[in-house]
Amino acid sequence: MQQRGEKGLWALAIGVSAIAGFAIAGFPGIRSEGVVALPTTTIEPSATTSTTASSTTAPSSTTTSPAPIVVVKSPSELTVRVANGTRVSGAAGKVSDRLSELGYTTRTPTDAKTNDVSATAVYFSAPFNAEAESLAKSLGLDPAAVMPLTDPPAIDPDGAELVVIVGTDQGG
Repeated sequence: MQQRGEKGLWALAIGVSAIAGFAIAGFPGIRSEGVVALPTTTIEPSATTSTTASSTTAPSSTTTSPAPIVVVKSPSELTVRVANGTRVSGAAGKVSDRLSELGYTTRTPTDAKTNDVSATAVYFSAPFNAEAESLAKSLGLDPAAVMPLTDPPAIDPDGAELVVIVGTDQGG
C-alpha cells in the first residue's frame, strides 16, 4: 500500500511541477499572479519582438515603399498658352516665342484680365505639376511661381495643359 501512495505523491509532484513550469513560462491560459519571469527576446528576420511574462511589446514597423515614378512629358508633348499681364505690348508673344524655341507647342498669345502683374506665374492642369515646374525653371522662375489652374481659370487655356501669365519680371 505504501508503494501505491508513493506513486501517487510522485504523480502529484510531477503535475504541480508541470503547472508551475507553464505558469513561469507564461503560456496562454495559465495565470501567473505574483510569479516573476525573466524577459525573453525573439529575433526574426523582418521584425523584433520583446516578450515578458507580463507584457508584450510589438516592434514599431517602418514600411518603405518605392518612390512613385513621375513621368514628365517632354516640351513637345505639351501645349502652353501665354497671357500678357503687363502694360508692355507684345510681352506674351516674346515669352511664347521663347517657349516655342524650347520645343513647347504654344497657343495664340492673349491678354490677361489684368495688366499689373509683377511676377510671372505658371499654372497647370492636373496632373502636369512636374511639367509646370520644368517650364518655370526654363524661364528662370522660382518654384513658388507654379500653381494649379483655378476654376474658373484666370484666362481661357484654349486646351493647353500649361498657362503662363507674364509679369513685369519677364515682360518688361
